[in-house]
Amino acid sequence: MPNGATAQQSGVQSVSQIVTIDRQRLFSETVYGQRVVATVEVERARLAQKAREAEADLAQEEKLLTDQRGSMDPTAFRVLADAFDRKVNELRAEGQQREQEFVSVLEREQSAFFERIGPILGRMVRELGAVVILDRRAILLATRNIDITEMAIRRIDLELGDGVTNPTEPSDNSTDDEAPAAPDGQPDTITPEDASNN
Repeated sequence: MPNGATAQQSGVQSVSQIVTIDRQRLFSETVYGQRVVATVEVERARLAQKAREAEADLAQEEKLLTDQRGSMDPTAFRVLADAFDRKVNELRAEGQQREQEFVSVLEREQSAFFERIGPILGRMVRELGAVVILDRRAILLATRNIDITEMAIRRIDLELGDGVTNPTEPSDNSTDDEAPAAPDGQPDTITPEDASNN
């Protein structure tokens, strides 16, 4: 193995020159990712409650409008009915826009997360004496002992925490220009050579 000595010194046994990670688990099971999801869900719940209150108001307005229909001039009623329809459509459009905003926030946070864990994964590659990390989703079949997801989750929690408080200093003198984890749509591989060339 090219970095067998490093792996032995770090107390980590190299199992293969090719290791795999589950990118989704890295985000969903780390303290960092859970903090992001929880923050978004709290805001989503708050806005959902406001939407329900607005819908209740609209239901009352609709009932009142229906009750007044028989005693109103048809033209005047049509003006009120059209205004009511616009309110309903605006509420639905706002709900769809907010949902898109939540999706965008999660995508931005995930992108930032994978950029920040790139150096951590780069150090793990060297410690293991491996040469490449592959996303498990891109592999049809693999032995379980080459998956380092659990190890990576523990290391990310140790060094980044929730991503807001001050992280722990890296365990070695590595710089932050090691290969980052590839964002969605990019090749899902990381190699020490890529890290040294950046």
